[in-house]
Amino acid sequence: MNQLPIPDGVHFSAHLPLAWHGVLQQSAFEATRYLAVLAEFESTSDERNHAQDALHAKLDLMLLWTAKNASHNLPTPKDVMIGLETIAWHDVAALPLGAHGALAISLSHILPFSLQLPAEIISCTLMDQTYTVTARLLLKEETLRDWFERTVFRTHRRIVHAERGAQA
Repeated sequence: MNQLPIPDGVHFSAHLPLAWHGVLQQSAFEATRYLAVLAEFESTSDERNHAQDALHAKLDLMLLWTAKNASHNLPTPKDVMIGLETIAWHDVAALPLGAHGALAISLSHILPFSLQLPAEIISCTLMDQTYTVTARLLLKEETLRDWFERTVFRTHRRIVHAERGAQA
C-alpha cells in the first residue's frame, strides 16, 4: 500500500477509527472537553493524595464503562497520519477537493470517542486502487486547537519514547 503524506512538524501515524462526514455534528465545547479529559486520563500525577487517587479511579472507571458502551458507534479503523494542521488517510472512496465537513476520529483505544473535527479536503489522489485523502483541520476555536495540539504532541512524544526503548 502507498505511504501517507508526512506533514511538516510534529506528527504521528496510527491505525484509528476515522470517517468523513459532510456536516459537523459536535460542538467545539464537547470536542475540547473530551481532549482535556483524555489528557487527564492518560496522565499520572504524583501530586494527588490517596483520596484524590481513589476519586480519580472511580471517575476513570465510569469513563471507561461509558466509552465501552459508546464504542460500537465508532467508524472503521484506517491508517492515518495526524499532524498539527492536517490529517491524511487511505480510503476506498474519493472525496471532492474543497469539501467542508468533519473528520470523525477516535484518538484513543483506551477511552474511545468519536471526536469530530471541522476540516476541508485539500488532496485526494488514487494509487493502487486506494485513495489517499488529506484534510486541513479548521480549528477556529483557540481552546480546541490548543487541546488538539497538546494531544498530537503527547502522542508523538509517547511514540518516540517507545521507539527509543525498543532500540535500547
